Amino acid sequence: MSRKRPTVKDVAREAGVSIATVSRAMSRPGDVKSDTRDHVFQVMKDLGYRANQAAGDLRRGRSKTLLVLVSEITNAFFAEFFKGIEEEARAQGYVILIGDTSEDADNERAFSDMLLMNQAGGLILNTNGFLEDLLPSDAEGVYSGPPLVSCGGHKEIELPTVRTDDVLGGRLAASHLIELGHRDIVQVCGPLQVNGFERRYHGFSQTLKNAGIRVQRDRELYGSLSVDYGLEAAGRLIEAGDLPTAVFVHNDETATGLLHGLVSAGVRVPEDISVIGYDDMPYSAIFNPGLSSIRLPRREWGQLACRKLISILDNSDDASDPVIITPELIPRASTAAPRKLTNGKQL
Repeated sequence: MSRKRPTVKDVAREAGVSIATVSRAMSRPGDVKSDTRDHVFQVMKDLGYRANQAAGDLRRGRSKTLLVLVSEITNAFFAEFFKGIEEEARAQGYVILIGDTSEDADNERAFSDMLLMNQAGGLILNTNGFLEDLLPSDAEGVYSGPPLVSCGGHKEIELPTVRTDDVLGGRLAASHLIELGHRDIVQVCGPLQVNGFERRYHGFSQTLKNAGIRVQRDRELYGSLSVDYGLEAAGRLIEAGDLPTAVFVHNDETATGLLHGLVSAGVRVPEDISVIGYDDMPYSAIFNPGLSSIRLPRREWGQLACRKLISILDNSDDASDPVIITPELIPRASTAAPRKLTNGKQL
């Protein structure tokens, strides 16, 4: 069985120093005490750690390449996000390298090494998790690794952040349905261990509670947030035999699958059930019926994330000061007032 390739984190642990110290020893050896540097290099040799030769070529200057990582590069959500980053980077003399982690440990380790060996000047991270090799080993959880900006926020550690106000987004979706007259409302949720989905769930649920509406946890659905799961969720709602009057879906991709599944089964949207999504993808406006959604300004998000990272690299930004972007409600034909039975009960 082949032995796992040693990482920068392995070197730091074996040498008894921080990951940042190992990174500095490789990229800026003059900034590290000679005995510490020699010790780190000896541990690297003992472990068989091989630093990429390109790192040595960058020791005389800062890389002008920025690494952008996402969990699934084929997701249409990221097209405008990438565009905003590229526009800002080009305007400031940088180039971007886009990477897809696929939430795979080996992929994440390779990208971590690129940063730690100074092959990229900094990182814009928009994934559902955090690169394990960049996590701090000290009890306080203080991040001291390469420059980065998180676009989602991560529970493991406080990071420089540019993110959308998903609590507000959840509130906007709930308020829209409440103002239309809905009281029987169900959520199709994203993975709540991810901060963004947890925030929109909290904002939506708290708004229902504040309006005196029960949060129906027993009817909530959870899945992979895909078109296929939207189709599955439609089937489960129909099979339950008692449709809610409205559904809030945590992303548009799933919401379009849900809409298609409902309409294909003869359920009328919005006459029988209203559906609101989240993200406001380009196809949401042309779907039949047009999907009500919460718009995230994805190009602006990318621009601001890139701008913040470059300002951190230039030492002109307070890295601890988060940038929060405001979402917007976009009502369309998929939401309407609920129908009433003759006895006044909502359908």
